[in-house]
Amino acid sequence: MSDASRFATISSRGAKWVLGILFALILASLWAALDKSTPGAPKVEPVKTVQKTTKSGEEGADLALYKAIVRRMQAGENYYQVAADEQRTRGYPLKPFVTVRLPTLAFVLATLGQTLGYVLEVGIGLAALFVWYQKLSEQRVVAWRRAAIVGLLAAGLSPIVVQQAMYLHEIWVGALIALSIGLYRPNKWFLSFVVAGCALMTRELALPFVLLMAAFALFQRRWLETAAWTALILVFFGYVYAHFQAVSEVVLPNDPKSKSWLLMGGPAAALSFMWQSLPLSELPMAIAFPMIVLGLFGWLCWRTETALFCLLLMLGYMLAFAITGRPNNFYWGYLVSPLLLMGFIFLGPGLKDLQTAIQRGGSKV
Repeated sequence: MSDASRFATISSRGAKWVLGILFALILASLWAALDKSTPGAPKVEPVKTVQKTTKSGEEGADLALYKAIVRRMQAGENYYQVAADEQRTRGYPLKPFVTVRLPTLAFVLATLGQTLGYVLEVGIGLAALFVWYQKLSEQRVVAWRRAAIVGLLAAGLSPIVVQQAMYLHEIWVGALIALSIGLYRPNKWFLSFVVAGCALMTRELALPFVLLMAAFALFQRRWLETAAWTALILVFFGYVYAHFQAVSEVVLPNDPKSKSWLLMGGPAAALSFMWQSLPLSELPMAIAFPMIVLGLFGWLCWRTETALFCLLLMLGYMLAFAITGRPNNFYWGYLVSPLLLMGFIFLGPGLKDLQTAIQRGGSKV
């Protein structure tokens, strides 16, 4: 990779516009961090990290629920009966049917056991680091940047090292999405496709990722690949329908219904979800929120299809977080947060080219 970025040929006027918009977005993120009345801004001390959620064995309520379900499945009980019983006993809603997680991860952990399940989860994370290093090598990213980018990906994936966190679906899916993107090549996409399918069958919230993969394949007229993604989506909907039927058989008329997820929290909610899902959660929002903006801008700076895909993926999920999700759903951010920090490495070339464009325009005056 040369040091040239997406802005290598931008005009002086265009460079000024880009920097102006970036500055405005940073100020807006700072305002969202400081304005406690902003919808979606945390009103209580957030859960900083999964490490703290599980500190001293005091698991979060969701982790305790999923762990209890797995343990009872290992004793031979039926997933749907157990899930309904545990959620009902612990005061969790059972309506709509999506309040009951897809059974995939529970079956995997019940079959493998805690130790092998943890080994598998960590193995997925390590595989993601390896394939991304290979991908960056093929794209001729210079050695020090490759190492730095993979290091930042490791930081984003760090929640997987917490053994109790393996019961949280989003952490698995975030690692699988990172692995799938790292594996993907336009002419060798099958392994990426299989990993993406695993992510989708683990958590339905991976659907936007698969849809974006399908859209990229369609836009570039890769017909066989487009057909494969379409087939995967259809199989997924069949799986969800079977899940709906199974949940319907165990739900009672008086079981509680979940509150609406459509809270319209806005940009503050989107930034908060990402912040709480990253090592940046150790920093104040006033520092971390602008850093999230810079991480996204870094992805914009890198002139590759991979960078465009990752940027659109993160922006798409953040738009969803701005519309849906309660404050305690912050862990949804784990779906894409492992990718964000990597963007910092591309900031240098991008800002350098913007500065050069402005100086070039000034010299013509």
